Amino acid sequence: MLGIASVTLASCTDDGGPRLHAATPASSVAGGMTVLTGTRLCGESGNCATAGGAVRIGLDDAVQANITMYSDTSAEIRIPTVTPVGPTSIVLTVNEKASNTLAFEILPP
Repeated sequence: MLGIASVTLASCTDDGGPRLHAATPASSVAGGMTVLTGTRLCGESGNCATAGGAVRIGLDDAVQANITMYSDTSAEIRIPTVTPVGPTSIVLTVNEKASNTLAFEILPP
């Protein structure tokens, strides 16, 4: 006799916050530029003129990147010169809603 296993999947909820898809390039030296692509980078309304946001690099000792250009689907950032070398992550926060984390690497000079 075969037993029947029951599997329950946790539901994934979408809080309406930004979602990061890619960083181009996916690595950079401190002081370099990269472009983030995603959705809802200006928040749920898509209004970039009123969106309040920040890009953090790193999870523990995060530094804030300077956003030089942005739209609802892309943002160009400058990697702060104080960012430590090595693997890290990028998180975008808009109107107090954080994105998913995106893997990134800071290269040695």
